[in-house]
Amino acid sequence: MSNPTINEKSLFTISLPMAVQAIGLILVIVYGYRDLESRIKLLEVENNLNSNTIKDMVKMQDKPIPSDIEQNTRLDYLESTVAGNNDDLEYIKRRLYNK
Repeated sequence: MSNPTINEKSLFTISLPMAVQAIGLILVIVYGYRDLESRIKLLEVENNLNSNTIKDMVKMQDKPIPSDIEQNTRLDYLESTVAGNNDDLEYIKRRLYNK
């Protein structure tokens, strides 16, 4: 048997369906790689944004509460106390005058 050698007169034959399948496989691999790479980059960007947000939240957690929030909390408490007192007063009025 003679050893095959490759030169300018060498021929390579492949069937058309096999060539189409090979090209299709290459296209699918390239598309999958590109899609995977874009997803990884998106995750990296989201990770950076989330780390920055967490760092900002850690910095803000020890800061004092703004006075508006404290004032609103106190006002809500006072409103609920007054509403409860008004209910008690109405109950006492009914008991006192409706005997």
